[in-house]
Amino acid sequence: MNTGNTNAGWGGLLRGANLLRTLVITGGIGLHAVSIYVVATVMPVVVSEIGGLAFFSWTSTLYVVGSLTSASSVPLLMARLGPRGAYRLACLLFAIGSLICSLSTTMPMLLVGRLIQGLGGGMLPALGYGLIRRIFPAELHARAIVMIGSVWGIAALAGPAVGGLFAQYATWRAAFWVDVPIAIAFVLASAAILPRGGEGGPTPGIPGARLALLAAAAMAVSTGGASAQPLYAALGLIVAIACLAATLRIDRTATRRMFPAGAFDWRTPFGAASASLGLLNLSAAPCTFLPFMLQKAHGVPPLAAGYISATYALTWTATSFVTASAAGQTARALMLAGPATMLAGLLLIGATLPTGHLAFVIIGQGLLGVGIGFVWAHLGAMMMSVAAPADREMAGPFITTTQTLTTVFGSALAGLVANLAGLPTAATSAELGHTTTWLFGTLAIVPLAACWAAWKMLRLTPA
Repeated sequence: MNTGNTNAGWGGLLRGANLLRTLVITGGIGLHAVSIYVVATVMPVVVSEIGGLAFFSWTSTLYVVGSLTSASSVPLLMARLGPRGAYRLACLLFAIGSLICSLSTTMPMLLVGRLIQGLGGGMLPALGYGLIRRIFPAELHARAIVMIGSVWGIAALAGPAVGGLFAQYATWRAAFWVDVPIAIAFVLASAAILPRGGEGGPTPGIPGARLALLAAAAMAVSTGGASAQPLYAALGLIVAIACLAATLRIDRTATRRMFPAGAFDWRTPFGAASASLGLLNLSAAPCTFLPFMLQKAHGVPPLAAGYISATYALTWTATSFVTASAAGQTARALMLAGPATMLAGLLLIGATLPTGHLAFVIIGQGLLGVGIGFVWAHLGAMMMSVAAPADREMAGPFITTTQTLTTVFGSALAGLVANLAGLPTAATSAELGHTTTWLFGTLAIVPLAACWAAWKMLRLTPA
């Protein structure tokens, strides 16, 4: 793996034409990322005005369904429309969805807008990763991956605050329509920044069956995860896994594939790298419940609980910037240390959150962020380098597909474990502490599996 020439430095990304490319790519991703947090903050106000409480969870479910299916189709869209055309389509879909949401007077209308928003928003990070190989030299790939990842840390900090301002001092509709001029500005900027042409040759068709199966997987796992009934949650996971397995099986033999060969197959270098990336992202799933546990069990104010939870994103971002220049044996050592560090963080939170030792909880969150920060850029660069030559255009977007898939599956899995551990009936601090111990202790198996996947990956990719 070549993680790049350290002499290139961050200046290589932040000057001249590369600065404009970086701003367009990260700006589009920021639009998507900040919107997720803003919408989550204003939704209670939305429901109080237009009603539709029974469909509250569907505002995020449909967004995820749209994001996953569109992110997976990015390689084919880039081949069909070219990078610039695909980027413009993503921004326009996001703008149209935002406009529909801002004009909504009923929940069904809002849900249509959220689905269209998701279709556009899911494409933006996938396009960002997919464009790295096309517009930056190899020595900047790891740093470009870090720059894209850092957007989520900024969004985790800024999104809730921005959403709170819209909810408290303006109208919730402004939280949606403000996206429209920003998205249009990125459409215009892309004309001078992004390459235009596709790959040439036959125009690829739309893999309708595979996209439908992928959408069904996202729908099943999201709706099952939203249920308080463990049986329904487990059924949703089973159906989702079956749909995902069918998607991968059909894709392996398709004339025009959506995914790189060997995706998630630990017997191949690319498969082991993608499995490691997915397991690392999945490792933070129990932290979905951290703000709730802090507030209900220990009386931590919502804002403080939110920022304790954001420690993960902040340390991830900071660590990624510090370690992006590592190369050779140092980078390989980081890819082993990352999963072990996340395992330590998860166990520390599980042991100390029930007792209310918040300093250790914050340290645990920090260890989770440091662990994934150690490896994110290097795993992404490795996936791009070990993919088969014919699949390298797919490898970058597949980072987003993997991230979205494991986030959705992780939320559902954490919800299932929490419900089985007694969360729905937990009323006292002691009962919530019992749930926490089981949740974090049980799911510690995920970073443990990531340790094995990282070891397997490094065995398959000699230095």
